[in-house]
Amino acid sequence: MKTLKNKVFYLLILSIVGFSCDLNIFEPKSDINDPNATQGNLSLSITDAPIDQNEISGAFVTISEIKIDGKTYTGFTGPKTINILALQNGNTLNLGQGGVAAGSYSTLTLVLDAEKDETGNAPGCFLTKTNGAKEQLEISGNGKTEIDLKPKNFTVTENGNTEIIMDFDLRKSIKSKNNDYSFVSLGELKSAVRAENKAQTGKITGKIENYSAVKSDVIVYVYKKGQFNSTSEINGQGSSDIKFANAITSAKVDANGNFTLAFLPTGNYEIHCEKPDKSASLGLGINTLLDINSAIDLKAVGVNAGTQTNLSLNIKLSGILGI
Repeated sequence: MKTLKNKVFYLLILSIVGFSCDLNIFEPKSDINDPNATQGNLSLSITDAPIDQNEISGAFVTISEIKIDGKTYTGFTGPKTINILALQNGNTLNLGQGGVAAGSYSTLTLVLDAEKDETGNAPGCFLTKTNGAKEQLEISGNGKTEIDLKPKNFTVTENGNTEIIMDFDLRKSIKSKNNDYSFVSLGELKSAVRAENKAQTGKITGKIENYSAVKSDVIVYVYKKGQFNSTSEINGQGSSDIKFANAITSAKVDANGNFTLAFLPTGNYEIHCEKPDKSASLGLGINTLLDINSAIDLKAVGVNAGTQTNLSLNIKLSGILGI
């Protein structure tokens, strides 16, 4: 009996090892800086979703380092201080590109420095206001923090080109109290940045045809289909009371009624619009959801990689305060 049990045990171990080998569990991860590996090209860019407050003219973050699976990405030359508020509606800034070891990767890490900017002066992360004031954005801890991102299908192929887009959502990243601004909690900040393989994303562009009659800013939010809960999203969530916290991204409608929701993975989405309360501090006031009409079902808007989905919207003006 004992001999039979031992045989069964050994067979089980061999089966597990064989299965693990098939899944490449025991193979070493790719080292992005391996000079002996076959090479591909990796490019990293950053974009932004807007902030509600019109008094904010710039939002600057200093990136001191970028890492791929724990290894420094040499295509990025840091530190670099970036006005991410200038990167809305699909506009991007390239952070670096170059040859890297071909392979599959899992984690892209942004290292932020709140203490010093790219010139070595304080602060490293800050807001500028329309009145000329400059306000530091503090990060809990020692002034530096690492934000780990998990892009899907993060693979660099031999002689291929891979571009990863990082979306830094300012609305989810910054909170305000009594006109003082700061970053949200560290956990919330890490949830406010996403990374996507650009080749596997599409975008939604739209126009609010009667925007001139609204007489207010309008923010457009995009959610994965079925994930919008009006009660929780409007009332705010987490220790920083982040409103519209589960939106994939958002866009501020321009003066002509146009908006762009960029770098969306293939899938189905729903669209919601709101009129920010001008009297409210960031994320802490009453927001008004707008009733909108469209020929397309706004609770099932499809997006495919490499394509653009166009929307034509009209806002029902009755019931909007101030009109």
